[in-house]
Amino acid sequence: MDELAELAVKSVILSLVTEYWDDVDTNWGARAHTLFTEDGVFGSGETAYTGRQQIKAFYDWRVSRGDRVVRHLINNPMITIESPDRATIRYIMTIYAVDGVPVLSVSGPNSISEVVEVLVRDAQGGWKIRSKTFTALFRGEEPTTTMPDHLRRSLLPDEPQDQS
Repeated sequence: MDELAELAVKSVILSLVTEYWDDVDTNWGARAHTLFTEDGVFGSGETAYTGRQQIKAFYDWRVSRGDRVVRHLINNPMITIESPDRATIRYIMTIYAVDGVPVLSVSGPNSISEVVEVLVRDAQGGWKIRSKTFTALFRGEEPTTTMPDHLRRSLLPDEPQDQS
């Protein structure tokens, strides 16, 4: 890939990432799930949401909680083009969020995390998020939005039943 093509791909990827967080911050994540592959993964381990349906359910639940002001700030993005159809972006994300309507008091960020996203080209040649994982570096006093376990488990497919 020549230098100009690489720069164009990096620009598209950075735009996708900022579009995602802008949708989460200003549109309650209404489109966030559409930016993932069909089997995309948001989060990691036991708190991961897999597939667009689960990711959408998380953001729908988030809206149902009521008014909240949030901003996800992205710093130090580093993009690696792994192949013509696969790339990774790593960045530091700082979250400021409080339930309620503006203007709200804040004493510091809710969290500072390292985020790693794997992106792939879809059949139409556009880029989609295959996975978005977070590694917490700092936690503030105000918690981030986390779906309660009993609700999150209700999103997961039923376990296969033993047929013996």
